Amino acid sequence: MRVSFRLMCFLVYICFIGKAHSQFESAEITKKMENLLSTMNLPGVGLVMTNKDSILYQKGFGFADLASKAPFEPTSLQNIGSTSKTFIGVALMKLVDQGKIGLDDPINSYLPFRVFNPHFPDQAITMRHLATHTAGIKDLSSVYDLKSYFIDRDTQKTPISKKGFSLEEKIFLAKTVKNKRQSLHDYLQSVLEEGGEFYGKRNFYKHAPGTEYEYTNIGATLAAYIVEVASGMPYSEFTKQEIFTPLQMNATGWFYKDVEMRNFVTRYTGKKHIAIPFYELTTYPDGGLKSSIADMTLYLQEMLRGFFDQGSLLTRESYAVLFENQLNVPSRERSGIFWDVFGSEGEGDVGHSGSDPGIMTFMYFKPETKIGKILFVNTGHYNEDVIRVWQEFIALEHLFVKGNPKKAN
Repeated sequence: MRVSFRLMCFLVYICFIGKAHSQFESAEITKKMENLLSTMNLPGVGLVMTNKDSILYQKGFGFADLASKAPFEPTSLQNIGSTSKTFIGVALMKLVDQGKIGLDDPINSYLPFRVFNPHFPDQAITMRHLATHTAGIKDLSSVYDLKSYFIDRDTQKTPISKKGFSLEEKIFLAKTVKNKRQSLHDYLQSVLEEGGEFYGKRNFYKHAPGTEYEYTNIGATLAAYIVEVASGMPYSEFTKQEIFTPLQMNATGWFYKDVEMRNFVTRYTGKKHIAIPFYELTTYPDGGLKSSIADMTLYLQEMLRGFFDQGSLLTRESYAVLFENQLNVPSRERSGIFWDVFGSEGEGDVGHSGSDPGIMTFMYFKPETKIGKILFVNTGHYNEDVIRVWQEFIALEHLFVKGNPKKAN
């Protein structure tokens, strides 16, 4: 096809102007964030703004490791906390598409051990209850925080010291250093099956399944274990095969052995930025994914495409369920299938956040603007500062909204 010289010049001009605008907007965001972060004491920060087709902004600030001054890059890796739960949602809906589970099926139709709320023994817990945190399963610190976390001794190369930690952190470290990895089956059976080592009525709330929203990491892990049972493969392998590989999230993995450790950040706590030992979670599906803002951008772009009926991982019907509010409970909480769905009328940000020792993450998209945002930080300290960075960053999406000429202050 022949193109006139005039048309060719016009197309080149349009491309140049678009690139120039993009560079200007990126410079505006960088300036704003640098000025804000200069007033804070955060080690490293990663930020992403994207639409379903292209990255609008992606940059790291500060350090992945303070001692070596290694910069925090888009490829820097860290665990992402409870943002990991969104992958359980996608995995569940993938199995729905494959005809291997139904959201309203009782969980005991899949489990090799029996789980029920002892306060309501005749009322079934369903997959939808697990996926919306309405199953009535409770995260007691004694059986979750102090039993599911453990120190990864294969990765931890330096002696474990308690110097500089708070009293709460010292107690946590003293307990978890004695723990060892368990299989999802063994841990969940010990906590949730009557007669299990850590079983007790206190592991369940005193309200019927499906009637109250109560956030639960153990319940989320139980849903991931059912993915294992229904798919016939470990949850880590199922998510790699069905999500990471198709999206080319090649740097992402559930375990330290699966990722490039030279890119892994040092996680810090406290005002003096004390380095945290390399911990892991037996309940890894609820918060143990290790990824970068670069890889998570690929994931968020697919979620945006799925929301707007262009996704490739799930059917249109399953994407609609994934992001649709499933709840009608007194607390007025809103939940898709392991996705936060904010807004009283179904409008507002959709996504998830995560927090664990030494990290905080946010990943949300706004349907009205069709723009998604991600934040990684390698400290669990200074929560107010991190929230302020997030609020200031997401307020800058107007730079990429058509028809809005406003600029950052």
